[in-house]
Amino acid sequence: MPAPPISTPPFRSGRPALPRLLCGVFLALESTLALSMSYLLALLLAARDAGRVPSRPPAGGPEARLRFVVLVPAHDEQGGIQATLESLAMCVYPSDARRTVVIADNCTDGTAACAREAGVEVWERNDPARRGKGFALAWALDRLHTQGDSFDAVVFVDADCAVSPNLLSAIDRRLRSGASAIQVNYLVANPAASHAAALRFCGFALMNTVRFLGKQRLGLSCGLVGTGMAFTKDLLVREPWTATGLVEDAEYHMRLVLAGERTEFVPEASVGSPIPTSLRGSSDQQARWEQGRLQVIRHWSPRLVIAGLARRDPIRVHAGLEWLVPPQSLIAAGSLASALVGMLLRSRRLALLSCSTLLAQLTFVVAGLRLVGAPAHVYRSLLVAPALVARKVALYARLLSGRGPTSWVRTEREEQPTAAVGR
Repeated sequence: MPAPPISTPPFRSGRPALPRLLCGVFLALESTLALSMSYLLALLLAARDAGRVPSRPPAGGPEARLRFVVLVPAHDEQGGIQATLESLAMCVYPSDARRTVVIADNCTDGTAACAREAGVEVWERNDPARRGKGFALAWALDRLHTQGDSFDAVVFVDADCAVSPNLLSAIDRRLRSGASAIQVNYLVANPAASHAAALRFCGFALMNTVRFLGKQRLGLSCGLVGTGMAFTKDLLVREPWTATGLVEDAEYHMRLVLAGERTEFVPEASVGSPIPTSLRGSSDQQARWEQGRLQVIRHWSPRLVIAGLARRDPIRVHAGLEWLVPPQSLIAAGSLASALVGMLLRSRRLALLSCSTLLAQLTFVVAGLRLVGAPAHVYRSLLVAPALVARKVALYARLLSGRGPTSWVRTEREEQPTAAVGR
């Protein structure tokens, strides 16, 4: 009998493998974004309970007062430093327990003269080879310690900020309660100036208020934002300021956490800064922040995570991992792209996960703005958020191609009054 013919399977094209691979890649991406939003929602829930935690009584009784040195780093801030110094002068705190020093750093204008006219001490620094706030602060702190002056803590306030009248008293109370590193609330002072300023208010509120409140409630280290910071003299002796990178505040925070320290959030006091009224006006500042963010992730995140795991310390692990959470604009862009790919590839799982992430993001943004009492025009500004998302995606593409900033660049100021921020 003749052998039965051998049947061969029909030829299959390799094309279906590509959609499966693409779907798998986007599922992995979207899972990461969904995990990030789960973390942010957890912080939001914790932030809602932050006010229910009883505060520790300060040591020494209500009459005790710490002696503060307020450092104001300034580079060509002639137009706005007077308003900053006026707001500091209005702080309700004994005049004999505070000292304000302006660091006129590589200035080419009348910053030093304006500060002297305001009646404060001025230290002029000229070192063009080492420019930037990190170098200026390191120089000033070294001078403070060298002089041997008597003080208990140092407060940092940027020269374009106005402070709430309770700034020093709130910091005093928290430091006397046992804290050694402080960050007060950092706000956008001009959210009504434009849609761009309102969007930046939204970003500051979610990052610097809601997330910090949540971390404080959970016993984590809240972080530092460069202005409205305070440190005890003992801490600065133990951990000297050596941060001189693009984001010197984040660098010093990571160094503190690695050393076993923790920063505490003081939401009842605030510093406010006017923001450029156009998205283009803040592009240099955004580029510096995001480039610095990438540097922190590369240099500090692995060290913090490894040290935290070795010591079973959740504060160190959290500080290292938190920098991996993408900005809101990238979460929105990534989830929208994943949703589109899910619909094109008819992947119900990918489309559902992407829509869930976007819904979680909307919940976080709206609930966070309600928590901080954002004005109505901030909600309306969300309608132009796609323009900000597009700019942020383009910025990251530029940074990843190696075309980011390599040194500190001063943010151009707009001519506008700086109003005191009340609390």
